Amino acid sequence: MKTSTNRRQVKILAALVLFCAFITSSGWATVVTWSLNPNSSEGAVGSTSHTFSSSGYNITASGYTVGFPNTPLGLYFKTSGADLPGLGIVSTSDHQLQGNGLFPTSFIQIDVSSLLTQGLTDGKIQIGNVYSSDSFVIWGSSTLGDPGHQIGDVYTSSSNLSFIDIDDVESYKYLSIGALNGGVLPVAFQATLAAVPEMGALFPVIGLIAAIAVTQILRRRRIAHLRAGSSSSH
Repeated sequence: MKTSTNRRQVKILAALVLFCAFITSSGWATVVTWSLNPNSSEGAVGSTSHTFSSSGYNITASGYTVGFPNTPLGLYFKTSGADLPGLGIVSTSDHQLQGNGLFPTSFIQIDVSSLLTQGLTDGKIQIGNVYSSDSFVIWGSSTLGDPGHQIGDVYTSSSNLSFIDIDDVESYKYLSIGALNGGVLPVAFQATLAAVPEMGALFPVIGLIAAIAVTQILRRRRIAHLRAGSSSSH
């Protein structure tokens, strides 16, 4: 009878541990959005790259001029004349990404490599100021400064301010945006993160459950011992 009771308690303990692991697991996803001009600023960033933080997670955007090789290009916070505050470049009169009708003349690359270890499962980019004949493309790469290969279609004005899904986003360390025609402005990046907790975060919970279970077992044994002693005295 004691063996059966102990086995049942062990099973209950194991179930509680698994439950705790489940509720802190990657099943609980977090959607994080980074504005690429969080303070609605207007003016040069003063650097060719800038790190953005949201909910404790960081991404870094860098500007490049297309060439052989691609060269770093200063970034520009743009609000005036924009659908929404966004991130542009210093080299054009309207500070938007532009193309020559065939390919982009510049691009902005977003480093998402730090998110890969946080369980990145979904990524979206929002682009503004896409009107009439304006168009842009998105690339994915594993090399800083290299736009890599095109992801998805050529996007037009129908995609203006939409959050565009990036296929297989977890396969890339870097995502780049460039205009083919006209001028466009990156506005925001959004990611779904399913961060896996460190085991150290589970140890206090497991220890508490184990302590409660052991206390219950010892209590039952003490009660059983007292009952046995009482019976023998009669």
